[in-house]
Amino acid sequence: MKSSSPIVKILSVALLLAVVVYFAAQLNAYFADPMVTTPVYRMVKEDTIAVYGYVVRAEETFSSPSGTLSHRRSEGERVGAGQVLATVYPDRAAMEKAQALDDMEQRMEQLQFALGAFLDPDAALKLDGDIAQDVIALRRETALGDYGTAAPLAATLKSAVMKRDTRFESREQVEQAIAALQNDINTARAGLSAAQDVTAPYSGTYSGVCDGYETVLTPDWVATATVASLDALRPVDERGNVGKLIDGDTWYYVSAITDEEAAQLQKRSAVTLRFAKGMEQDVTMTVSRLGPDEDGRRLLVLQCDRLIAQTTLLRHQSADLVLHRYEGLRIPANALRLREDGVSGVYCVVGAVARFKAVEVVYQGEGYALVRPGEGTSGTAVLRLGDQVIATAGELFDGKVIG
Repeated sequence: MKSSSPIVKILSVALLLAVVVYFAAQLNAYFADPMVTTPVYRMVKEDTIAVYGYVVRAEETFSSPSGTLSHRRSEGERVGAGQVLATVYPDRAAMEKAQALDDMEQRMEQLQFALGAFLDPDAALKLDGDIAQDVIALRRETALGDYGTAAPLAATLKSAVMKRDTRFESREQVEQAIAALQNDINTARAGLSAAQDVTAPYSGTYSGVCDGYETVLTPDWVATATVASLDALRPVDERGNVGKLIDGDTWYYVSAITDEEAAQLQKRSAVTLRFAKGMEQDVTMTVSRLGPDEDGRRLLVLQCDRLIAQTTLLRHQSADLVLHRYEGLRIPANALRLREDGVSGVYCVVGAVARFKAVEVVYQGEGYALVRPGEGTSGTAVLRLGDQVIATAGELFDGKVIG
């Protein structure tokens, strides 16, 4: 067999060397500056100050005569002057009889509606409309966090649904049921023991819980409070009180903060307050007062003129003061590029090529940035959620083929 010619051998060696050099160059490029991509996602960053303070309201407590107390109002419910807040019965048995009578009277309302349905065929349709409106109203009030208004709405809705669910085959059956129930109601009323009502002296917001701070933390105290008086606060023993009435819609949050924290609030007229627990929604508060320096601490008084039903049970609370809120698309900081025309942006993998997408920086963090699509961008040039941003890949240009 004839040996290969020298030219063939040289070409084979050259081809092998070319392959080795190519792969060596590719490996060097990868390890020197590998192409790394990361998906774009939405992120919120907030600047906050952690505080610990007291909720202050204008409150008046009330006590009751000896006996068994039954609260007649829901927590955070609005009441008018003269309305019954609670009823005191001689003993528990008397209270249970009164509650049984209430249940029978509610059942009577359902039977009266059932009778009306036989007399007026459109009554059921009207009730269906009322139920739909009650559902919408209840959803609106709960979304706003006004549970004081939501409680009576829920009770009304429950009653309407129970009326709608009451069915009889004939008018005679309904009339017989009404007559029998009326006899039971008359018997129950005759057996009731004397009870005393506790009424509201003025219109306000009801709360069935007293904590001893009602006469200590007052709007008058807020006007002259200091860090020292805040530290010295102690509740008063008011175990005889069974509830309270909150006067007006204005309430305060009082806390002691450091001089450094106070400096961040010096030029602010309002701040967002977020309680750690007890209330889900954020509240916009006015910076009412920022006291003088007291050994490196200052008294902060925040004021809100809209009483939220959820605050009636809040007193000694941890919270965050939200100073700034930044929202945008999160990208790695080293993905930001400055184009020759001075426009900032990022390169994204689109198909098999790199595409430049202009952005505006909203917030610069440690190792990342929050951005929004650049002004005037449209179509595929807009940075969107899920885009694959090229964090590092050496030199990039629009349209570069990505291997």
